[in-house]
Amino acid sequence: MHARRWLTALVLIPLLLLVLLKGGHFFFVLLLLVVNGLALWEFLGMFQPDSDGARRAKSIILGSIVLLSFCTASPASKLCAPGGILLCNPSIVLFALVFCLFLLLLFYLCSYGHVPQLSWDLAVNLLGLLYVPFLLGHFVWLRYLFQGEWWVLWLLLVIFAGDTAAFYVGQLLGRRKLYPEVSPGKTWAGAWGGLAACLVVGVPLGKWLLLGPSTVFLVVMAAVLAVVGLLGDLFESMLKRQVQVKDASQLLPGHGGMLDRLDSLLFAAPALLYARILLLGW
Repeated sequence: MHARRWLTALVLIPLLLLVLLKGGHFFFVLLLLVVNGLALWEFLGMFQPDSDGARRAKSIILGSIVLLSFCTASPASKLCAPGGILLCNPSIVLFALVFCLFLLLLFYLCSYGHVPQLSWDLAVNLLGLLYVPFLLGHFVWLRYLFQGEWWVLWLLLVIFAGDTAAFYVGQLLGRRKLYPEVSPGKTWAGAWGGLAACLVVGVPLGKWLLLGPSTVFLVVMAAVLAVVGLLGDLFESMLKRQVQVKDASQLLPGHGGMLDRLDSLLFAAPALLYARILLLGW
């Protein structure tokens, strides 16, 4: 499993770096759309294993609309870079979310009597809309910031370092379970190892890659991302526990599914984005 885990990473990381650092906004958003579609397909498959492709495609289309709404901007603002490009417009995201919500409710109203367990089906699709594309869309705004590509890279490296350290430290030293009712494999040793890795990687890399943040900000933010990322991991573990599956899918050998790779990032991206805006500005 370890060999497959590292081989998958060695194949995907160069592609991710190429899109992030050389692909511009267009290819970055295109990558997010692909990731969103795969993660939503896995999410719906966990809770609705018997649903057909058309029912899942409906939610993926609505999720794509929500994700793309994060690309809208207001030309009235001069933020994001010296000389000013565009400021992301939260009102468009809210409009898209409400629009997709109404479409989803209308679909189930028209499908009454034809969809088994309609209330369960509706609840799953509503959660999927908020959990995957809405949270994932914060990566678009993070990328729009001044030095945005480097902030996204820093976030990915911090979270990946924490996840990797938590996995191996937990296997080697883990005795006391962290939250066995939700995730039997996670231990306190792994959690502390993940926190240490986030700090060790996050602070020096932040000083090297990013302009502006102080050492104190990087220390605090790396620690916050470690905690928030762990919560994201536990939340997805809780969902999988409910439907009694080990991984969202087997799409990524050694890692599980796309959703298994996203779980920490879905919680971490909004935390970093809003901390950056509130404490450092755009």
